[in-house]
Amino acid sequence: MTLLEAEGLAVQFSGLALFSGLSFSYGPGVVALMGENGAGKSTLLSLLAGVQPLQEGRIAVKGHDMAALPREARRQLAWVPDESVAYEFMTGDEFLRMVLALRAQGEAPALPGLLDGFGLSAHRGKRFGQMSLGTRKKFMLASGLASDAAVVLMDEPTNGIDADAKACMMERLREGREARLFFFSTHDQEAVAQSDARVFALPG
Repeated sequence: MTLLEAEGLAVQFSGLALFSGLSFSYGPGVVALMGENGAGKSTLLSLLAGVQPLQEGRIAVKGHDMAALPREARRQLAWVPDESVAYEFMTGDEFLRMVLALRAQGEAPALPGLLDGFGLSAHRGKRFGQMSLGTRKKFMLASGLASDAAVVLMDEPTNGIDADAKACMMERLREGREARLFFFSTHDQEAVAQSDARVFALPG
């Protein structure tokens, strides 16, 4: 079963090609997106998430074309950017409820275990403006991993998190890899090994 498919993706900035003719197809599993700084990893993830408009090519998520059926395609996605997208005044609980509401997802059975594994239970009532960058990142990761999305996209997910949280995340990737696709950018070779990820390398 194909969960994420890209055909002929190309991106140019100021007339210079970041990448071109990029094509791949993945079913369930774990894929690590790797490449040098500036190769376009974050840009590619933004395209796959539907955050950045396509310049050229086609993306389909679980068979739904991102251009023709954007709502259906995005419903199958969870997107965890590198930086927090929560409002400073929101508490951790409010952020999680907002994400579930936006996804029209009533229940998230995996969420309590993720909050415990990430050490977030004591921070649920704290506002994002009062949190460390690592705590913010872990709330973002928990929201993505607790989703019912078939494809979870993550930009540098191990940046700024502690060893226990990283171990929890790796365990969730291994547990879910038979049914979902976890596609994440990273420079962390240890994370690649621990998650037993296939590597997709962007040319420099």
